[in-house]
This record gives sequence, structure tokens and C-alpha cells, in this order.
Amino acid sequence: MRPTGKVRTLRGKITGVSGKAEKNLILNDQLINRGLRVTGFFVWPERVSAAQTATYNAILSYAALPSANTQMDAGDNTQIGWAFQANQAAIASTAPDVPAVAPAFSGYFNQLIDPDHIINRDLFISLRNSTDRTYNYMVVCEFMELTDDEAIVTIIKENSQSIE
Repeated sequence: MRPTGKVRTLRGKITGVSGKAEKNLILNDQLINRGLRVTGFFVWPERVSAAQTATYNAILSYAALPSANTQMDAGDNTQIGWAFQANQAAIASTAPDVPAVAPAFSGYFNQLIDPDHIINRDLFISLRNSTDRTYNYMVVCEFMELTDDEAIVTIIKENSQSIE
């Protein structure tokens, strides 16, 4: 595998309904000797305010998740990236002389990417246990040149078969 120095950015919006969402980012250009390595995976709410609580668990994977109950799972070979955030809104005071109560937690964000995977065909972004709202996403990828053998191994890995 050899990086080409070229970068591709995939970005858009995904809307969580009943805590979940799925979106297929089609990357298949029919050129098996060209792949993408994910170098960045970012998700953030469309709109943020101190009065809103927002929680999301976003999963980047080779295939659609098998069920609405599928969670972030580093043991699942189809999952290659994870991003999550939780922040609690401040609680407004009902008394005129009492300030709003600070949130129990102000938020955390994390992104994790498995560096040992190359995307050759499809990429999916999924939300699980997320606040129902619209989220922005951005996936940053680096183009990779693959030999015929590397391309075949990459396609096998995409089909959730573990190969060293």
C-alpha cells in the first residue's frame, strides 16, 4: 500500500430518528487498486445551544449495521471508526433570583479510527442511542494505491473476514 498524497473529504448530514440512523456513503469507483484510508471522522450537532442536551454514538463501518440494537463494537471487523459525544444542558432556574444550575457534565467528545483498514467499496455511517436531531459529519480519507493482492485482501476484510 502506498499513499498518493491526495485527500478526499466526505461530508453531509444525518438525522437520528428514535435514536438511530444509517447512511451509505458510496465510494465504489470500480477501481480495485485504489482505496481510501480514513484519517478523520467527525460528527457534531447541526445546532448547539446551552439549553440543549445532545448525545450521539456514531459508527463508521464497511456494511450497514445488522440491527437497531448494534452498538459500538471494536470486535466487529466491519466497524472501523467511532465518534461519540454527550453534553447535558444547563438547568434553568424557576426562581427569579437564582441562577441556572450548571450542567452535571459539560460534555465530552472522542473519535477513534482503526488505522489498519482500507476502504475499497462502501462506507456506512450509523447513529445509535442518539438524541433525535440532525448531525453534521465529515470523513477525511487519504487515497492509497494497492497491488492486486492488497486489493483482494482489502475486499475480503470488508466482508468481515479477519485476515492478518
